Formats: sequence, C-alpha cells, structure tokens
Amino acid sequence: TKTCKKNDASVKEMEAAGVAHVARMFGIPLIAVKAITDIVDGDKTTHDEFMENLAAAAKALQDAVPKVIAFVAGKKIEDL
Repeated sequence: TKTCKKNDASVKEMEAAGVAHVARMFGIPLIAVKAITDIVDGDKTTHDEFMENLAAAAKALQDAVPKVIAFVAGKKIEDL
C-alpha cells in the first residue's frame, strides 16, 4: 500500500487496529500482543506466507502471552 511504502514498513497491523481505535475513543487501555505471519509485499502470496508462518507465530504467542500477563498483573495502568 502507499502508506506502507511511504513509511518503509516491513509489516502491517490490521486486526487489532480497529479494536485499538475504539478503545482509545472510549478511554479504555489496551495491550495487544501480536505475532507476525506475513511481510508487507513479500515474495510469496499473503496466504502462502501466512500458512507457512502460522505455527511459529502461534508458538511465539504461546511463549510471550504468559510473560505479558505476569508483567501487567496487579499493576495500575499508570505504572505500566
């Protein structure tokens, strides 16, 4: 896309962007933990790259999410 090329982006966030926008509108704090499954305008089709990287992304999230929960547990928003 134009924005990705203009900003020399390697990845793009789509799924949590809408959730983050609405959370901000309502003043609700949000933490999104994401894993990358496809690269912007890579050599492979989005579907092929997604399927190739899905297991590794799921494993990365499996490892990362408990750490994020442990980090934020019991803390006030202003302490994060």
